[in-house]
Amino acid sequence: MVHLEEVEDQDLARQQPGPFEEDDDGDFTDTDSSLSDDNDDDLPASILPSETALDRIYALKDIIPPAARRSISSGLSNTFSAFKSLSLLSGKSLYVLSTGGLMVVLPYMMALIEEQQIVEMEREQKAREMGSEIIAPGAGVGGGAGGGGAGAKASL
Repeated sequence: MVHLEEVEDQDLARQQPGPFEEDDDGDFTDTDSSLSDDNDDDLPASILPSETALDRIYALKDIIPPAARRSISSGLSNTFSAFKSLSLLSGKSLYVLSTGGLMVVLPYMMALIEEQQIVEMEREQKAREMGSEIIAPGAGVGGGAGGGGAGAKASL
């Protein structure tokens, strides 16, 4: 059978040097602690922090383990690569669609405008013919002022 015996450490029982409980901080007064002072103008240049924000961010790499850094780096690299490829593909597609559209749509629009102009000219011509028949009935088509047209045929 196993017999356990407690062994006391003599160093733990001994009193250690340090502040005593009876020491009262009655003479200490804290007025505007210099630690909480945000004004660093009175500090010498050797004590002022010379780190930049970039230095502090770069120092954060020690907090993240190397395996996690590699996975984050590869994930960001893959994301940026996919974004770059997608941007190039969409740019090329937009170029092809716009130039193709110009090659097909522009001639069609020009032909459509020309057709509309021809139709409008025919309407104007018909309106002139109708207007001349209203002013002088029967004088518009075949004869001049001497009376060709419908009156001449009736006399035959």
